[in-house]
Amino acid sequence: MKKQKKEKQLQFGLKNTPQNVYYKYKKQYELWLAGLETKKYIKDPLTWFSIILSLSLIATQIYLIETKEKIPNKVAILGYFLNPSERLMSSDYIYLFPLICIVILILAIALSNKYYHKERDLSKVIIVVTLLANLSLCLIFLKLFLIF
Repeated sequence: MKKQKKEKQLQFGLKNTPQNVYYKYKKQYELWLAGLETKKYIKDPLTWFSIILSLSLIATQIYLIETKEKIPNKVAILGYFLNPSERLMSSDYIYLFPLICIVILILAIALSNKYYHKERDLSKVIIVVTLLANLSLCLIFLKLFLIF
């Protein structure tokens, strides 16, 4: 029978191996870098432009709803139906337009912040698409609102 030779690990008296120290500082560096990237996201002018413009469009919609003295009982919100009677809905549903704009804005901010350090171009596309979606919803609302 052959004796198997046990391999011994050399003891250099180091508490942490150099590889462990490298990974420890690498993780701290990545966290620091992610923090800087988040600060860059907050300072991005396109982000602030789209957020402020979207909020002003939402405020405009809410202001128009609240200042209108008399809104008809039925409003033609569903404009894609051919039959006019199917287009009409209760006037309470007019609050859907600002609500949808707010939801789109919140989701876009969360998604663009999440992907800002990984894909900066994707983040900017999300912000621009959000701005265009809120603008189109506001224009649809204004067209509907100015009819009555």
